[in-house]
Amino acid sequence: MANLFFRNPRLAALLVGLILVAGFAAFQALPRQEDPSLSRRFGTVRTFYPGASALRVETLVTEKIEEELQELHEIVELDSVSRTGVSVVQIELADRFDESTVDEVWSKVRDRLDDAAVSLPPGATVPEFEDRTSKAVTLLVGLSWEGPREAPLAVLSRLADELTSRLRNLPGTKESERFGEAQEEIRVSVDPLALAAVNLTASDVSRAIARADAKLPAGQLRHPNNDLVLEVGGELTSVERVRAVPVQRDGAGRILRVGDIARVERAVREPAESVAILGGRRGVAVAATMEDRQRVDRWAERARAIVEDFRADVPRGVHMEILFDQSIYTEARLSTLAGNLFLGVAIVVSVLVLMMGFRSALIVATALPLTLAAVLAQFNFLGIPLHQMSVTGLIIALGLLIDNAIVVVEEYNARARRGAAPAAAVASTVRHLFLPLTASTLTTVLAFLPIALMPGGAGEFVGTISVGVCLAVVSSFLISTTLVVSLAAATHRTGTGGMPAPEHASWWRTGASSERLERLYRASLRIVLRRPLIGVAVSLVLPLVGFFVAGSLPSQFFPANDRNQFQIQVALPSHTSLDETLETVRAARALVEAQDEVISSHWFAGESAPRVFYNMMSADEGVPNIANAFVTTRSAEATEALLPGLQREFLNAFPNARIVALPFEQGPPFEAPIELRIVGPDLHVLRALGEEVRAVLARTRSVTYTTAKLAGGEPKLVVDADEDEAQLSGLRLADIADQLNAQLEGALGGSVLEGTEEVPVRVRVDGADRDALSDIASGRVLSPQRLGAGAADRVPGVPLAAVAQLRLVPELGGITRRNGERSTTVQAFLEPY
Repeated sequence: MANLFFRNPRLAALLVGLILVAGFAAFQALPRQEDPSLSRRFGTVRTFYPGASALRVETLVTEKIEEELQELHEIVELDSVSRTGVSVVQIELADRFDESTVDEVWSKVRDRLDDAAVSLPPGATVPEFEDRTSKAVTLLVGLSWEGPREAPLAVLSRLADELTSRLRNLPGTKESERFGEAQEEIRVSVDPLALAAVNLTASDVSRAIARADAKLPAGQLRHPNNDLVLEVGGELTSVERVRAVPVQRDGAGRILRVGDIARVERAVREPAESVAILGGRRGVAVAATMEDRQRVDRWAERARAIVEDFRADVPRGVHMEILFDQSIYTEARLSTLAGNLFLGVAIVVSVLVLMMGFRSALIVATALPLTLAAVLAQFNFLGIPLHQMSVTGLIIALGLLIDNAIVVVEEYNARARRGAAPAAAVASTVRHLFLPLTASTLTTVLAFLPIALMPGGAGEFVGTISVGVCLAVVSSFLISTTLVVSLAAATHRTGTGGMPAPEHASWWRTGASSERLERLYRASLRIVLRRPLIGVAVSLVLPLVGFFVAGSLPSQFFPANDRNQFQIQVALPSHTSLDETLETVRAARALVEAQDEVISSHWFAGESAPRVFYNMMSADEGVPNIANAFVTTRSAEATEALLPGLQREFLNAFPNARIVALPFEQGPPFEAPIELRIVGPDLHVLRALGEEVRAVLARTRSVTYTTAKLAGGEPKLVVDADEDEAQLSGLRLADIADQLNAQLEGALGGSVLEGTEEVPVRVRVDGADRDALSDIASGRVLSPQRLGAGAADRVPGVPLAAVAQLRLVPELGGITRRNGERSTTVQAFLEPY
């Protein structure tokens, strides 16, 4: 059995062909992506409670959601932030859950959220859950307006919606989403004076429109022969239909309609929740993400074809371009790694030729393509894609996988030189080396195995390096002890009588040698064997020098990615409006675009930028004081040279904002390189301690920005109502809050159906009458009580100032919690590179 393949050359040829064909087929079929895919162990729960302060959001919303989620033992960490009008809870699952088991856990989370929704206060939305993936978007397309007038956001959003549907229907697409899109609505702008004249509120108008929207089922007529579904006609179908909705009838029988007291129009919701600035123009971005186990080059080719077909439907004035294509970076990275792999093969073969001779070097070198082909076939069987980590494992294994072949060929040549027949030399070589080579192979496998068995995201990210090395050395062992040794015997030259042919002394036959070096080596061996301490001392010189030099090297666990892109994070004080954030974004963009190395930049205010790199952090959606951007430069070297100076310019130009320019780095995502957490129940103490720690970090060298999650500075307008006066006017405190919310934020009343699109109807006071304190104070509040049976016989309204006082008080910008306890996190950002 030891010389089976030598005695059966056809069997050996068949096995070689099988390995090569399997490897080539696997190379063509293997999925290709830039980075490894990580399991969806992170989730986000967003709940909106419009108009509520951060403290009320924490008490009435966040705590109730956390109480339900804390009962799940699968969750290891809950981080939450309660801001004005919104609660965000971040969920992290235990490392033991992977992609095959995580869906079951998220199902339990959704059930708990349904239970929590029952206990939330009126006015709070149903908790929205989203499990977050670490995959970068595969293709990003921008739609922007080039015309002279203001950008028609409604048109851009509809085009983006159509492109999203086309990309979503592409086979292999995991998800498709839009950034910066406009939310359309039927806006009913009421005049507060006109409402006061007829004793109506914005809530009354909203309820009248909702009652006129007959989309509810009206039952079913059941008959022995057939069943008929009943439906009440007259649902809202157009703007004209909303204008015609009756609101009130006076004593003379005249009907007051919505169009008599309000302006009804189709419009974009204001203020916008998010804004996208694409190449300096307002626009909408469409991001599509490819599923796992796909070839990104083939998927991207089909996606680009869809984009080009859609370009023909884009009207004049709309500019459409591909902002990001991951396939370009994936192909470049894999090509670079493949180039490194072939360069390593060339170096290894050159060294083999120099040291072993041409024939032996070629025999040993056959182990390289055979082993690589075998590993690719095993990758395909195990479902491991080609990405930077799996290919890196092959490069690391390159120097290891020829060791077995070298030892086997040298042992065979030695036995053949001593006169052994080829078949006997093969058998004795395999029997003699089988156990030692098995032990050395297992030693290498056991050394790399902990990386493959590492739990959590870190193991999923770097584990394929270990898997590649282990598969390579095991495959090399099997190929060397079967095919390589048989090839060495089949190509061995024999002289007359079956004796080995005489070898000439030329270096290309036997390898290079030097008598002088040999004498020096023998002399050094004699010295070391006579005085072992000298050998130990000499062997420690290089390690000691390495330890000494290591202290002067920069310390960084994960290196920066060599990419011609970087990201920018913008954070302003928590009370900043979206319009003010956009002003800062425009100024920061002008500073970035002034750099010669910059090709383009794309900015997103009020939401996260599309994830063009796998470890980009997600910002809180709908937060107006946050903006993000990704910038493309001329080269990776230009990015490295640009960032330090650009960061200093941001520091000088924007003292009231935190603008951080960050390179794309390998490893798991993180908010800041330095984070300190303080836990305690008292918000004022937490805030004071956070500011003290922040001051210490600010004095630290290389620190550019410091921030504390628990920060003040957000003003709140408190309406202090006199309950006695309000009661005399027929008002309750809840009535005042309800009417103010309807006037300022607007009240939803039904929806208009246009084909398959549902457009909400929002009733609110006109913008000119709701942006000043004096307008709020002089506005009238009406009692829901009636004096008589008539619709207009309501208790007359009174100015808000008659029953309440308005005062501004400082409010915390957000209340953060960790696993149910209040906390503050102090962050410090360092200079890039």
